[in-house]
Amino acid sequence: MSATNTMCVMWCERPQEVELRHLPIPTVGDDDVLVKVAYAAICPWDVRAFSGLSSAVAFPRVLGHEVAGRVAAVGKNVKELEIGQAVAPDMIVKCGVCKACRTGRPNRCRRPTYLQYGGGYADYVCVPQRNIHPIRPGVSLKAAAMMEPLACVLRGQDMLRLYPGEVELVVGLGPIGLMHLQVARAFGARVLASDPVSMRREQAQALGATWVVDPQQTDLTTFVQDATAGWGVDAIALTVGSARMVEECVKLLAPGGRLNIFAGIYPKDQVSLDPNQIHYGEWIITGSSDSTPENMHRALGLIEAGQVQTEALISHLLPLEELAAGLELVKQRVGLKIVMEVNGEQ
Repeated sequence: MSATNTMCVMWCERPQEVELRHLPIPTVGDDDVLVKVAYAAICPWDVRAFSGLSSAVAFPRVLGHEVAGRVAAVGKNVKELEIGQAVAPDMIVKCGVCKACRTGRPNRCRRPTYLQYGGGYADYVCVPQRNIHPIRPGVSLKAAAMMEPLACVLRGQDMLRLYPGEVELVVGLGPIGLMHLQVARAFGARVLASDPVSMRREQAQALGATWVVDPQQTDLTTFVQDATAGWGVDAIALTVGSARMVEECVKLLAPGGRLNIFAGIYPKDQVSLDPNQIHYGEWIITGSSDSTPENMHRALGLIEAGQVQTEALISHLLPLEELAAGLELVKQRVGLKIVMEVNGEQ
């Protein structure tokens, strides 16, 4: 830890404002773990919160929830972790007692604690031991920093209930879409990957997509029909926040097909669907949001096993003090995953 007991923090006093400050290192409670942050990735949610577009986000605050680092200190009741051990913290503390938590949906906890002043864009974060996921020795901390978004993807893929050999369409090949692609392949599916950006299609092909298509140059409906011999796709992961895309994608489903609306749609919009198509097609239309501790455990396992290559998605690695530039890159959809190097691999 710092000899001065202070740390660097990227402080957001109000929306659209961020500055480097030196603040006290968090106090470690009896059941807490202090983590020295190695890397903190940027999520589109961070950009939306920073922009002031979410009324639920209080300011001032420290953003950042996609984190990996090493144990710097532990509370007196923490016996299972060692100083210097690589870990990935879950940055949202669930209450554990509400109906959602007790019925297997802690991702929809009714009283979650968001660490307003303890986000990952800082030298240290402090969370309860139950929120700590140990990382196997030798695993890249850059890769492990994406445990949280991969956990969300895994939850969405679980909703699709893939069988080996089925065909999944992934619409939108940003970092999230490319994770969907890899998880679907890990489940044994063949993947049809769609995005108008050539670099993203090339990455999808490198990560194992069976087909790639530019929907601005090729009619997606025709492409799907040709690829599946007229059957349609068995599952769709829609990672683009568009009501019109929901309406278009549902028409591509095979009998018994499943659609996961993974992305939130802002500004809010309405969807028009033919209920008879859903009825006769036996389609399942579902959504997924956030993740559970079990999702995170499994996601980290996929990273550790090399079944999902999250580090391959990093297009920009920036120093912590360039957070504003990183947020702008994500806002402008430049590159793929933007990651802040806080203290590095150490």
